[in-house]
Amino acid sequence: MQEKICSHDTVSAAAGRTEKQRQLGVTQRKSQQRIQEREKELQDLRQAADSLTRSAQAAVEDSERIFTELIRSFKRRRSEVKELIRDQEKAEVSRAERLIEQLEQEIAELRRRDAELEQLSHTEDHIHFLQSCQSVCAPPGPGDLPRITFNSHVSFEAVRKHVSELKERLEDICKGELVKISQTVEELILEPRTREDFLQHSCQLTLDPNTAYRGFRLSEGNRETIPQVKKQDVAVLGWRGYTWSAIVRPVG
Repeated sequence: MQEKICSHDTVSAAAGRTEKQRQLGVTQRKSQQRIQEREKELQDLRQAADSLTRSAQAAVEDSERIFTELIRSFKRRRSEVKELIRDQEKAEVSRAERLIEQLEQEIAELRRRDAELEQLSHTEDHIHFLQSCQSVCAPPGPGDLPRITFNSHVSFEAVRKHVSELKERLEDICKGELVKISQTVEELILEPRTREDFLQHSCQLTLDPNTAYRGFRLSEGNRETIPQVKKQDVAVLGWRGYTWSAIVRPVG
């Protein structure tokens, strides 16, 4: 009789072992599948991080190159404007110096004639006075003393105004473009913002009935909670949240 009982227990244990072994195999396959999924996610994440690093480095290098070219371009334009102003200044100053020299010569000639007139006016030789007066007293012709004109109001103030306006326009353009660049960079942040983004990271939750607040009743599958007035009749295992109406999701 004792041997029969032992044999029955052995068969029952073997049958139980077979069922548990099957369950263990299912759990193990799920665990291995989960490991593979996580390893694939890890590999994808590393590749994404490497790609992001390479892309960021390329963007930095391109930005440095482009800004360097812009600086060089602005320096060239600055030199061109400076050279243009200096050339115009040189031309106008040279013209003014020629006019000054011409005026100085004419003034010297006029003073010489005035001195001759003064000397002639005091001579006592009437014959010499009459002979010299005809040539000395003759008024200069219209072509002898041409009118010399030079715009004394010449100024580069208009140039300064245009350069200042150019600076303001460039600053406005830079501010607007930098805002666009900043927005583009911020959009690259891999954080969910919309409902669709969050749904990509969603998963099915299974609630732990042993942690359910007494005013909650779990639906079939332990996926939803239903408030109830009647105290829930569950085994008291582990911690229960009596202070807050809560329920905990198992880890894993």
